[in-house]
Amino acid sequence: MQRLLGEMRKADQAYGLIQPGDRILVGVSGGKDSLVLCALLSAYRRFAPHPFSLHAVCLKIGDPFDTGKIAAWMAEMDIPFTLVEEDFLPRLEKEKSPCALCARLRRGILLHQAELLSCNKLALGHHRDDVMETYLMSTVFEGRFYALQPIRQMETGRISVIRPLIDMKEGSIAALAQRLQLPVMKNPCPVDGRTKRQDMKQALRDLEKRFPGALDHFQSALQKER
Repeated sequence: MQRLLGEMRKADQAYGLIQPGDRILVGVSGGKDSLVLCALLSAYRRFAPHPFSLHAVCLKIGDPFDTGKIAAWMAEMDIPFTLVEEDFLPRLEKEKSPCALCARLRRGILLHQAELLSCNKLALGHHRDDVMETYLMSTVFEGRFYALQPIRQMETGRISVIRPLIDMKEGSIAALAQRLQLPVMKNPCPVDGRTKRQDMKQALRDLEKRFPGALDHFQSALQKER
């Protein structure tokens, strides 16, 4: 955990993610990434250069989705926790490519909750692998270069989206989630494991297998563009 905390601090200093007095809403899906994000941010509060507060919001978008264990864990971590129920799965089932719409709907709900809770930052659990997968998807399927950024000011100007895990490897995050025995929940998405993102994940694995070190170079190239 100390190593990943060091990586979070490095990202904070490099990208200016957290400012004095920030009220940070953490978007929680129940998966390993968002729970590790909460664990690291909670620990980071003890030695961060600037004081900040946290509030976790979890979206319940389908059944079964029992967040009791997550709520209890958040209480142990001293992170206020809010559960928001939004059933938009039927709307997604009508889409040929539901992932983009799902992401927009989830982000919109979280931004609304941030306003309701007087938070000025929304922290999401995107990591290094997510950045590379998103870049490949935008290139292959949309014909444009697009990459997730460490910090992004939203159009309203009141809330910024931050990604403190952006330079961390998914494998390191998964290992920490297992080590801490976090209450990770199964993804309720009806197309989980059968998406374009999963295809890109496999493509990156194949690339690394054929050319060891390729993903580190990929990450380095993307960092230079920020």
